[in-house]
Amino acid sequence: MKKTTGRKKLYSVLTDDLKHCIITGSQEVAIHHVFNGANRSRSEAYGFIVPLRPDWHNMTPYSVHMNQEFDESLKRQAQEYYEVHIGSRQQFIAEFGKSYL
Repeated sequence: MKKTTGRKKLYSVLTDDLKHCIITGSQEVAIHHVFNGANRSRSEAYGFIVPLRPDWHNMTPYSVHMNQEFDESLKRQAQEYYEVHIGSRQQFIAEFGKSYL
């Protein structure tokens, strides 16, 4: 019988490499869910996650959790992917609450 850890296999449609920060290339990363809160599971299901070095994730004023411009740029990339590969803008809004484009 195969033992499982209960952890999901994460993937990203925004990068091919979840082991290196998308900004710095550092191997010290935290996984950022582009849409968090109630939409965290949708981010995982659609691959809307990116690896960020901790300072780019939530530890500094320039981090994605504190810099609205950076945050919204990732949301726009995810929405563009959604509209090309998954569904319409109306469907995106129905799932994520608003359009970022």
